[in-house]
Amino acid sequence: MPLRRALLLQQMGIEQWTLQHPQALKGASAIVVAEKIKLLIISPQEPPSTALLQDIYRALGIQSQDCMLVDTAQLPRLKTAHSPAIWLVGNDPLLDENSLVALDKQNQKLVSADWQTLQHSSEAKRQLWQQLQQFKLMEQAQ
Repeated sequence: MPLRRALLLQQMGIEQWTLQHPQALKGASAIVVAEKIKLLIISPQEPPSTALLQDIYRALGIQSQDCMLVDTAQLPRLKTAHSPAIWLVGNDPLLDENSLVALDKQNQKLVSADWQTLQHSSEAKRQLWQQLQQFKLMEQAQ
C-alpha cells in the first residue's frame, strides 16, 4: 500500500519528505522557560487582549513579556531552572496535580475561570482579585 500511495503522489507531482527528527513530533523537544519568566499561564486558549489582562499584570507588578502561555499538552515538555508562579485558567479536565510534574512543587498558583467567563462574570473577577491580593511573586516576597 505505501508503494501505491508513493506512486500516486509522484504522478500528482507531490514531493515526499522524510523527517530528520520524528521524535520532535512526539513531544521529545523541550520547551525552556527563560529566567525572566515570572508567571506561567496555563490555558487551552490564547488570552484576549483586554484591559482586564493588563490590570492583572499591573496588580502583579509585571509586564506581558514576563509571562509565558502554555497549554496542558505542553506541560510535560517544560524545562525550568527556577520556580515561576502559575496561573491555571479555566477548568481543563486534562489538568491535575500530576500534570504539573514538570514544574517545581514550590510554584505559587492562581486558579481562575476561563477567559470568557472572566470577561463577563463579576463573581469570577472578584474571586480572581481576592487571590491576587494574597498573591506575591517570588521576587516581591524577598
